[in-house]
Amino acid sequence: MNIDRDLVARAFTKAGEEPITDTEWSDAESSRVRVVKEFYLATLLEALSSYDWTSQKKRAWLTAITPEEVDAEEAEENLTGYAFMYALPMDCAKVIAVNDGEPYIVEGGFLFCDKENVVILYVRNYFTGRYVFEEVENPDPEDIDKYYIINAEGEYEKAESYIMGTTYYVIVEEDYNFYGQPVLDPELSAYIECKLAAGIALKLTGGTDKYQMLYNEARLIADGAMKRSAEQAKNKHKGNKWWTDQLGLTNGGEINAYN
Repeated sequence: MNIDRDLVARAFTKAGEEPITDTEWSDAESSRVRVVKEFYLATLLEALSSYDWTSQKKRAWLTAITPEEVDAEEAEENLTGYAFMYALPMDCAKVIAVNDGEPYIVEGGFLFCDKENVVILYVRNYFTGRYVFEEVENPDPEDIDKYYIINAEGEYEKAESYIMGTTYYVIVEEDYNFYGQPVLDPELSAYIECKLAAGIALKLTGGTDKYQMLYNEARLIADGAMKRSAEQAKNKHKGNKWWTDQLGLTNGGEINAYN
């Protein structure tokens, strides 16, 4: 996945800043590009996990994890009051519903409910949860905050101090390990622009008034999108003729509300 530079340009304009130039994008040391890389992924994932964006909804069958699988894979044990435990899809940002109304809870990367083998409706996040790292040939002690090291467990973690002879790594920012390039509808795109602009304004200028204004604008966009989504769902379940014609919800003259 590549950073959407057009979206970033609009965010900078909203923040009252000049958009990043091509020269800056090609400069690995550009402070403004580093600000974008600091906020871009977090803003996108936060946006996808915070609201039920219609354009990002997806369904998937889940198969319950058996006690034998828990023991074999050292997975989390089911200590809830629910009968069945499921691993969430890797691209799940937010669960919306289970079997269109079955009670459930989500803890960590698992879903728990009382039905076996369910269909979940969720908002996808595209992100695999893994980054690509590369070794830094000549680490700069002044830039220690952007480096990672490999700990005793073989995992990457943020470097806290510069130690001569230590191997340091950086995240390959051009590849966030997404399943695919996110396709954003206009409202979701506008929401991300405002949230990204708010972070940019706060980081570059320290202007809390601008930050709050952009944050509030983002909330209004999201609230409007959720209101329209709820109204559309309500119309579909009522058998609104426009929806049944447009979405093909009729079957033998009767409305099929499962969608």
